[in-house]
Amino acid sequence: MPASKTQQATSAADTSIGFDYQFYHFFLLLLDLRHGEEIGIEQKDDVHVDLADGSQLLIQTKHTVQQNAAGESINLTERDKDLWKTLSNWSKVIAEQSDAKAFLLKTTFQLATNKQAIKNPFILKLIQLQNGDIKTKDFKDYLKELAKGTTDEGIKTYIEAFKALPADQLAGFAKKISFELNHDDLISQIKKRLLEKIHIRERVEDVYRNLHSELRDTNYLNVKAGVRNVISFEGFNKKFGKCFKVAISTKLPIRDLPYILPDNPEHQLFVRQLIDIGDISAASKDAIIAYTTQMLQLLNNLKDWEDNGDFLDSDRRKFNRETAFIQQTAFKTSYRRIRAKLEGGTGPDELDDDIKDSALSLLDDMRRQILQFDETQLSLELSHGHFYLLTEEKEIGWHLDWQKRY
Repeated sequence: MPASKTQQATSAADTSIGFDYQFYHFFLLLLDLRHGEEIGIEQKDDVHVDLADGSQLLIQTKHTVQQNAAGESINLTERDKDLWKTLSNWSKVIAEQSDAKAFLLKTTFQLATNKQAIKNPFILKLIQLQNGDIKTKDFKDYLKELAKGTTDEGIKTYIEAFKALPADQLAGFAKKISFELNHDDLISQIKKRLLEKIHIRERVEDVYRNLHSELRDTNYLNVKAGVRNVISFEGFNKKFGKCFKVAISTKLPIRDLPYILPDNPEHQLFVRQLIDIGDISAASKDAIIAYTTQMLQLLNNLKDWEDNGDFLDSDRRKFNRETAFIQQTAFKTSYRRIRAKLEGGTGPDELDDDIKDSALSLLDDMRRQILQFDETQLSLELSHGHFYLLTEEKEIGWHLDWQKRY
């Protein structure tokens, strides 16, 4: 059912994406920190960066979901409300300083937005002032006419607050204003920055997920505890450095990957073997699906590692041999007494129950095994999945005569 007009009007989506935009901008700049620098979110401004030389960058982030006819973000216009509200807020901050001149010398102001600015007259005037092409008086006269030309009292108030700064402060402020326009698709930019740091494309997603999760949790918990959300270069390395370890470790990333169940999972070879020894019945649909899922998750992770170049064919063969050796060694132990009875003349039919009991005991023993390849330790479910996969591939079996039977 579509949302009503009232629901659409009161939707928090626009506000939510604004906070997300702020977070991702913070995330991106965090990756550029250098020694002696620190970054904060919702502290001195939406985002701020304190540089090693004592200067600071104050950043306001503004995101719009509005689009033009071409499907692009709308323009940052000459009388854009976000623009003038931001400049007004910064003007108030300057006016509150005990030494506004010193504050302006060490501060740069940046508006980061996904809006575009095609021939914005205000930005053109600002650049002229910054380049010395016009005087402060000319700039103030322009602002006066700009305020007169709007019927929006809110925007007019914002322009007046900006224009009200003393001429020397207005000139100093105007020269320190910069824009990050059409600044969008921040997630892709973050991942590109991570690639520049770790140089292993296949591990970017893993590092990104680790960092994203830790940063989100840290920001939330800091706000909840009343702790300043500020991170120094050294603090970032100490607290979040472990998020990069996945890029340098030989430990393989284990992922929850999509899979497609076969149409008739009960026809799989490994399932037929488990049915034959009495572990499950053909009617045990839930168990068959669970076991098949474990096998497919293991198989998909193996393929994922191979596709990403983390796992060679020789690694796959080595891993299979090691797992098969564990099962085959236990297989010999489980059937030692039964083999002795068969060699002594006891018929196989007489030992059928004993054979199934031994097979089940062997299976239970293997289900307690936690498999490992180099530094990568599998979960219990994936360990089960590898035994099932090797059974499906006829590398191992559970019944004493599995090779003849299958």
